[in-house]
Amino acid sequence: MTSLLEEPEHDARVGEGPLPSIGIWWPMLERSFQLEILEHPTAPLRVLVVRRIFELCDLDDRPVPRSGVRLGANERAYIAGWVHAVDWA
Repeated sequence: MTSLLEEPEHDARVGEGPLPSIGIWWPMLERSFQLEILEHPTAPLRVLVVRRIFELCDLDDRPVPRSGVRLGANERAYIAGWVHAVDWA
């Protein structure tokens, strides 16, 4: 089941482009980074977290935005569904 939400402009990411598809990197992301994101899902991601996401998706050569990246509404919905499906929090 997939739910896509229209993202309002104020929910747009900060920085130079979107993250890769969350379905690829979230299951592989280390638990400590997952917990950090779960604690503040609307906060900008730390550069270290974005760098790790790029590494997991073989995008090591891509520059990491220094101004921060936020998860969009669809990405936050994916995480909420994933946590509910695996009963993990």
